[in-house]
Amino acid sequence: MKMRLALAIASILILVVHGFIFYKQFFHKWENYQRSYFDQARTMAKTDLERESFTSRSPKIEQIIVTQFGSERVDRCTTCHIGSDDPRFKDAPHPYKAHPYTAEMGDKQTADGKWERRHKFADIGCTVCHDGQGRGLEEFFAHGEDHYWNDPMLGYVTQETWKPAYKDKLKGKEFMEANCAQCHTEKNFKATPTVNKGRQLFIEKNCYGCHRIEGISNGTLGPDLSDVGKKWKVDYLHESIVDPRANSQTSFMPKFNLTDDEVKALTVFLKSRRGFNYAETTLDRYRATLNKGESTPVVPVANNAPTTPVSNDPVARGGQLVNERACVACHKLGDQDGGIAPDLSFQGLLKEEKWVIAHFKDPRALVPDSIMPTFGFSDADYQSMTTFLMNQKKVPSINNPQEIYQNLCLRCHGDKGDGHGTIATYLDPYPRDFTNAGFMNSKPEERLANSIKNGVEGTSMPAWGKVLTDEQVKGVLAYINQNFTKEARTEIRMRDVPEKNPVADSPESVTRGETIYLQRCTGCHGRKADGKGANSLDILPRPRNLLNAGFINISSDRRMFESILYGVQGTAMPPWIDYGLTKEDVGDLVNYLRSLNKNKKDLLAANLLATSH
Repeated sequence: MKMRLALAIASILILVVHGFIFYKQFFHKWENYQRSYFDQARTMAKTDLERESFTSRSPKIEQIIVTQFGSERVDRCTTCHIGSDDPRFKDAPHPYKAHPYTAEMGDKQTADGKWERRHKFADIGCTVCHDGQGRGLEEFFAHGEDHYWNDPMLGYVTQETWKPAYKDKLKGKEFMEANCAQCHTEKNFKATPTVNKGRQLFIEKNCYGCHRIEGISNGTLGPDLSDVGKKWKVDYLHESIVDPRANSQTSFMPKFNLTDDEVKALTVFLKSRRGFNYAETTLDRYRATLNKGESTPVVPVANNAPTTPVSNDPVARGGQLVNERACVACHKLGDQDGGIAPDLSFQGLLKEEKWVIAHFKDPRALVPDSIMPTFGFSDADYQSMTTFLMNQKKVPSINNPQEIYQNLCLRCHGDKGDGHGTIATYLDPYPRDFTNAGFMNSKPEERLANSIKNGVEGTSMPAWGKVLTDEQVKGVLAYINQNFTKEARTEIRMRDVPEKNPVADSPESVTRGETIYLQRCTGCHGRKADGKGANSLDILPRPRNLLNAGFINISSDRRMFESILYGVQGTAMPPWIDYGLTKEDVGDLVNYLRSLNKNKKDLLAANLLATSH
C-alpha cells in the first residue's frame, strides 16, 4: 500500500514537471506580448485595411540579421519589443513601448510632425547600441543577465555576480554612449557627453602616462587599454578604477580621489575602447596596424590648459607645461594636490637640476621602484619643466620640530609616524615606521641625521640639508623619538663585522655568491633580486630591491655585512649568522650583489652626466 502511494505521488510530480516543461516549450511570453500588441494596435487602427492587417497577423519570431557592423549579428529583440517602431505606443509600458526619437542622434521631424529615424532597426538592429544577447527569446538571456554573457544590456542590466555596492551605479542611459562612440568618434559629438568627459579625465588624471590607447596615448607602465571595453564588463572597469587592487593585488595603479560621476565617465569611456570602430573600413584598420610601431608619440593636453606658449620666459613656459601635462594629478604643487606623489612645491631646494631632468626622462633609472611613467616629451619641454621646478623654493612654516614634521615629513611617514602617510602606498621602499623602536634604536643617531640631511639614494627620501639646519635636524629627530618611538635609546652594541669586504671581487666569488643567494634569499628578495619574492606581499616594510643601484652603491661593506649577518631589527630580515653563514659567505654574497649593479652604476653616471651639459 505504501509503495503504491509513493509511486502515485512520484507519477503526479513527474506529470506536473513534464507539464511545466511542455508549457514553457509551446507557450512563450513573447507570443502573449505579440497577441496583446496586435489587439491594441487593431483598436487604434484608423482604416479597415489597417485593422485587417493586424487581424491576419499571428505570433512569430521576428529576426534582423545585421551585417554592416563587424561580425554578423542576429537580433530577435523585436520579437518581444514588437511595438518599438510604432509611434502610437510612445507612452506604453515595456515591452510594447516605442523606441524614443532624438535629434541628438540624427532623427528628423518632418513638416507634418512625424519623425524619421536615422538609425533604422532593419539596418542596425538593437544590440549594436544596447548590447545584450540578440538571439535570446527569454528576458533573462536576451538582456544578458546570465553572468556568462560578456555584454549585458548597457545601463539597464546588472548581473548576479556583480558587487551589490556597484549595481545601482552601473545603471543609466549614459552607459549606452560607449556603443554610440563605436561609430561617432568625433571628440565633441553632442550625444556622447559622458564619453567626452571620460576622455578628458583620462588626460587630466594623467592616466595617459601609464596606459596606451591607440590614437590617444603611448603609456607603457600599465596595461594597454586600446580594446579594454571588448575584454571586460562595466563592473570590472568600474571596480578597477575605484579600487585598482581589487582585481590585481600587485597593481601599483594609484587610488584616485574621484567622484561617482567621474568614475562613471571614465568607465563609459573605457567601455567605448573596443580596439576598432565601425566608422573605419577594413583597409583603414590594416593601415593602422602597419603603422602602429611608427606612430608619432601622442602628447595629450589637459582641457583647462592653454595650447600656445604664454611667453618666452622658460619658467612661465615650464609652469604651463606642468599644468598641461597634468602633473598635479599625482603630485602636490602649491594648493593643488593629487595625493599620490611627492610635494614639488620646493623641489628647487631638494634636487640638482641634472637629477630632475634625468628623472623626467627615465624615473626608474634613478628610483627603480617609482610608479612615475616615462613620458615622450621633447628635450625642450623637459628643460622648461625642469627650469620651472628648480624655481620652486617656497618652504612652508618650519619654526619648530612639530611644524617641521607636519609640513615636511607627514605626507610620507603619516600623522602617527607609522609610515602610513598619504602617499605611502605608492612609494617603494615604504616610508620608515618611526614607531618601530627595534629599528630606530638599533641605528646611530648620526646615521638617522645623515638620512635626513642627505636623503637616501634610490628612494623617495629627499635631502633636506638645504632646508633644515643641523639643529633643526636634531630637533625633529628628538620630536620623532618622543612622540612616535617612545622608547629610551640604549647603547648600541658594536658588531664584529669588517669595514671592507675581505673577499676579493672575482668571477669565482660572484658565482659562489649567486649560489648562496639562490639558496637563501629568493623567498623574500625574489630570483631577480628585485624585492618581489613570493613572501614579499606579506612583509612590511617590503624586502629591499637589491637591483636599486643608487642604494646598493652608497651602502658600505660594513653596513651590508651587518645587515646580512645580524639582520635588520624591526624587519623580516633575519640574522643569517644564526643559520650558518660565515663572513666569507657574506663576502661572496656582497660581491654578487654589487656585480648586479655594476653596469647600472655606469649607466646612472652617464645619464646624469649627459643631462648636465
